[in-house]
Amino acid sequence: MDSTRRTFLKTASLSVAATGLGRNGLHAKDKDSCGVAIGTYGLQSMSVVEAIQLVAKTGFDAVEITVFSGTTGDPSGALISKAAREDVRKALEDSGLRLCALMADLKPEEDDGKHANSLTKLNQYIRLANELAPGSPPLIQTILGGKKWEESKNMFRDRLANWNQILADQKGYLSIKPHRSHAMSTPAEATWLLKQLGNPRRLSMVYDYSHYAFHDPELTIAETVREALPITKYVAVKDALEVEGKVRFALAGESGNWDNSEIVKGLYEGGYRGDFCCEVSSQIWRSDPDYDPVEATKVCYRNLVAAFERAGVPRG
Repeated sequence: MDSTRRTFLKTASLSVAATGLGRNGLHAKDKDSCGVAIGTYGLQSMSVVEAIQLVAKTGFDAVEITVFSGTTGDPSGALISKAAREDVRKALEDSGLRLCALMADLKPEEDDGKHANSLTKLNQYIRLANELAPGSPPLIQTILGGKKWEESKNMFRDRLANWNQILADQKGYLSIKPHRSHAMSTPAEATWLLKQLGNPRRLSMVYDYSHYAFHDPELTIAETVREALPITKYVAVKDALEVEGKVRFALAGESGNWDNSEIVKGLYEGGYRGDFCCEVSSQIWRSDPDYDPVEATKVCYRNLVAAFERAGVPRG
């Protein structure tokens, strides 16, 4: 272990010891409720302002904005101007919605030039978070990519150490999501990675059971919730099903392969007080010619609210 990494780990450990991780959820210290949210990922046929208005009208408590390259929330594209960002900020204020997260596509890279580019993007996302929701900026959530855990995990650790320095300097927050098709695919692997970094308070995990279902060996809701709780500050919600031996994603509550109320109740009883954010997979909105973003938003809302009611978890 080189001296830079030793210094980083010592600083990170002291930071955690001094502050504690507190209740799970980025802005949830005094809350006794959780929120229902949806992202703009499946609303790419409309502007961010239009998407915010739809989400608010449907009844959600919060919204996530997708910001990676080419999307309607791209800070280097559609939201590059000060005027465009002010329009989104005003739409959020008028709607009463919380901005709970920015959905990014940051991936650790072995190549130094690509890594430098990811640091630049992270800075851009933190700046955008602060401009859209000054006073209560959202966390940034991302997947990590890669194919094989054993070949990628040390590179992930070292690159995330650099990311965490940016987060500390710019006062940002980042949550990483295990993905069934990527190198980091389970809560146990995310736990290992964050432990290696000293469990820094600005880095956490996104829980998304759709990436653990149909796993071999089986990963149950109970065991993944238990593993993930100490490091989870954000929850994504969608369903999954097996079609001809392959996993396909579905709208929240549509597949019937598990009960999302078990996830909501388990995380809430374990102390989670953040948002549960519906994600409409690109497998749906890009490939289904009959996809209706308004109807999909309504289905997600109806099914997630019903899961909250079955779980007996208060919204707020």
